[in-house]
Amino acid sequence: MEGVSAGVVSEAWWSEACKKMKNAVVFLDVAVTESLHWSGGLDRLAQAGAKNVKEFSSFERGNESDQKGVFIVSESVLGTTATILHDIVQASRFQYCVVISCAHPSVLSYARYGGRDADENTLLAELERDVLTWMGNMNYTVEVLYFPLVVVPYSKSLFFTPLFSKLQPLLQSDVPRLTKLNQAMAKTDKVRSLENLGEVEFSHLPHDLRVLIRQLVSCVHSLLQGMNAREEIYTLGHTARIIGTELDAFTPARLRRKTASNKVSLVLVDRSLDVVGAASHGGTTGTLMGRILDLLPRLPGHQIDSAVNMSPLCSVHPSAEWTLVPGCLAPQGKEEQKADQVLKSLITASEKETLTLINKHVLEATCRKKQDSDDDDDDDDDDGKGRITVDKLKNNIQQFASDVDAFTDNAAILQQGLAAVECLSDPRFSHLDQLLSLEKSITQSFSDQDETPPFTQIFQILKTRKSHGVSLDEVLSLMVYTVSLGGPEALNQRDEYTLVNLLSQALVEDRENLSDTLINLVGEEVDEVSALKTAQTVAEQLHALATARQHLTNYRQVHEPGTSVQPAEYQGLLRRLVRDCLTPPQGEITDLEYKSAGLKDLIKTGFRLFVSVSKPMPRDAQTMLVYVIGGVSAGEVKEFEQEVASVSPSCRVVLASSHLTYAQDIITRILRPNPYLQ
Repeated sequence: MEGVSAGVVSEAWWSEACKKMKNAVVFLDVAVTESLHWSGGLDRLAQAGAKNVKEFSSFERGNESDQKGVFIVSESVLGTTATILHDIVQASRFQYCVVISCAHPSVLSYARYGGRDADENTLLAELERDVLTWMGNMNYTVEVLYFPLVVVPYSKSLFFTPLFSKLQPLLQSDVPRLTKLNQAMAKTDKVRSLENLGEVEFSHLPHDLRVLIRQLVSCVHSLLQGMNAREEIYTLGHTARIIGTELDAFTPARLRRKTASNKVSLVLVDRSLDVVGAASHGGTTGTLMGRILDLLPRLPGHQIDSAVNMSPLCSVHPSAEWTLVPGCLAPQGKEEQKADQVLKSLITASEKETLTLINKHVLEATCRKKQDSDDDDDDDDDDGKGRITVDKLKNNIQQFASDVDAFTDNAAILQQGLAAVECLSDPRFSHLDQLLSLEKSITQSFSDQDETPPFTQIFQILKTRKSHGVSLDEVLSLMVYTVSLGGPEALNQRDEYTLVNLLSQALVEDRENLSDTLINLVGEEVDEVSALKTAQTVAEQLHALATARQHLTNYRQVHEPGTSVQPAEYQGLLRRLVRDCLTPPQGEITDLEYKSAGLKDLIKTGFRLFVSVSKPMPRDAQTMLVYVIGGVSAGEVKEFEQEVASVSPSCRVVLASSHLTYAQDIITRILRPNPYLQ
């Protein structure tokens, strides 16, 4: 029997939250806005009776006549969040306030008092009194509620939690920083130094990172509670182990497991163990979504959706295109079901199949449009047969230009179609194919002694980047691709020395044209000193990434050497993991750490020490939920779903992560020290 999906649970949360919207001014922060974007959008709030929707900002307030304010925030009401709430409430004349936080009350308690015991109800009562004080009358009404409105339901088998995109797995280079942090907190250098990631525990992490992990744990608990599920936790990676341990020990989760009836296997995986597919340009499996992520900008303030240029459907002079509100990929409007089909196809189907599907829906919309307008002129009709080209699709879409009613009826499909057209028409599209060729050459060079060594190839590209039209960002993504693919052998000490010299020189040479990503790495002032320091940091991060799988046994290698008849290839860790979890492997998956959940499991674990009994496997549950910490690429989603389809498991399999990642996103996250340890 198929259990309740994450989308259904999220829908229930939004339905409850919307009951508070009637006659209210609604204030949303950025993270909640992204979740709403995929869960009905502003139209949902309007239908719920909201009078107005504003940004959760100190510069906003209610109008003189507004008596009710609803605030939906993604974090605990502390620090900056509390200050903004204070500013808005004090500047308004609300008599009724509803504060909805996506952070569990236990997160508020932990953020304020750390590990000390505190009554959560007392903290919520204090917050209510504070808001009443800011409103200026203790007889007014305040409600404080918890709804984890953080889930983006992409499809039935895929969802995201963009609020946690800031959470990235730790690398070995973070260990010395953690030691210094703990020594500073203890105000002594006698604190035992951490040697490797295996020694890092939750208590060693900085406070803000611990709070974020606590919030992730509480949100996962709430999601499983909505599914009436009791989970068995499996982890792969050091950060996954820390998070899994916290979820296992989370008191509300332990209480839930005693009564929940649906069994779920939760598999937590560190992104840093394999970033090859994510660093590849357009992905390793050629999905159109992979190329869209590489070529189109993100929708402002969003982690998942892309901004689509709507000028082909508008009568706007090219010089004024910047005034247009961008389109997006999220399903919306009357044709939401068809838009859902396209959205899934973008990430799981081939480019040709996706274009054919979009064109089919556009032609159906065109027929309805002509019927509505009694247009009998079919001379220009496209019957949808033959090869679908970008120009043909664009022409079909442009039939809706300046027709407001027809566009409104088919907005979702038309925006998705324009995204495909814009992506495939981009001059950089063919350039990505050239980068893919370089990646294939690097893959072959690991197993062919006659090939030029990987980093020798990269250094040559770095030196000649301008003549070949390769950006410095793309060179860095090739470096990330190479070290994650080859492991420690990919980057020796001599290569590190050469890398630091060439990269620091390149940063100085290109300082007038550095991308935002590189400016974030180097800083606003680029000189020889800052360039050298950045190059050394990049080398340190690459070295740490190269050793990320050293503690593994089953998944230490992701590079499959070639033979006389078969070229070398990349074997994605996520794909292999799901295959091993769903099919009986030749031996035990020793890398997959199992968390015992309760006294019964502890007794079973102890019993296994004396008799030959295999540990439980994720496929034993009704549902297997795989959560990748740090993002998942479009290509990996496609591979994941292909692997699941080929196995046809008896359990339902769901993939989840914080966001969709891509080459530019990966180099930002990998080549810069963990933001919580800077």
